[in-house]
Amino acid sequence: MQNDSDIQLMLSFRDGDKNAFRELYDKHKKRVINYCFRFCGNRSVAEDMAQETFLRVLKAARRYEPTARFSTWLFKIASNVCLNELRRPRYRNPTESLEEEREDGKEGFREAVTSDTDRDFAFNEMDSVVRKALGALPDKQRAALLLRIDGEFSYREIGEQIHCSENHVKILIYRARQQLKETLALVKGESI
Repeated sequence: MQNDSDIQLMLSFRDGDKNAFRELYDKHKKRVINYCFRFCGNRSVAEDMAQETFLRVLKAARRYEPTARFSTWLFKIASNVCLNELRRPRYRNPTESLEEEREDGKEGFREAVTSDTDRDFAFNEMDSVVRKALGALPDKQRAALLLRIDGEFSYREIGEQIHCSENHVKILIYRARQQLKETLALVKGESI
């Protein structure tokens, strides 16, 4: 674990090397933003959450001890920021449905796919449906699934990040995948 270059950078930052933090930020910024975006579905909010994540890294630097990979520690912070954000009132009563018409008045994924442009549109629509289905998952299921898929973390690391046992992480991911399959099967069945 001490061979982890990110740990060495974080220890250097903890000891006063500001350029080490810049390197860590540049290296992980995009992954953290993408993780936050998949969590909330809003690019602007995701960027704010990523910024909050790195602010917390800054504040915690003096207390940092390398007990796991740096990325495990970083995404634990990001998961906490995302879960805290989702506790805000604006997320409690989602107003958008998988079946609503789009803002531009089009029917959505139910349109026939006849050309490359239509295929691109259909792909974008399906991506939107998947994002909405992810957004409908319970918070811990979504966090566990995204950390496993996007972050490629082990079950143990995910458990450390979201404060639960390795076995519970496996259950969360299984249930999330099952719920996604059911939701996407429903949407696919409706689009035929």
